[in-house]
Amino acid sequence: IMGLLKVGVPKSWEDSKQNLDYIRHAGIRQFIATYNRVKGLKGEELLWGDEVEYGIFILDPETKKIRLSLRAKEVMEELNEKEEQHLHRTEGAKWVPEYGAWMVESTPN
Repeated sequence: IMGLLKVGVPKSWEDSKQNLDYIRHAGIRQFIATYNRVKGLKGEELLWGDEVEYGIFILDPETKKIRLSLRAKEVMEELNEKEEQHLHRTEGAKWVPEYGAWMVESTPN
């Protein structure tokens, strides 16, 4: 069951290391299960309770390396400001924090 994520403090790297194998394997299993469940969806309408999670990355065009961009708070605030400017529309989203400083989540308004 998913719930609203509150702003909190992640575990330290030292505290997290003991769980890395479990986290990796669980993440792979969850990704594959989700992919198989939704791979055929096309043009589905997002409804109340649905959510989309976004990762924020930086691509270095010269080295072709991708890094996490720790700008979730800034991006989320900017997206919510843009949503406020378009309240007259029938569709929109609410942007909220997700797990890390490199992720945001949207839910339909």
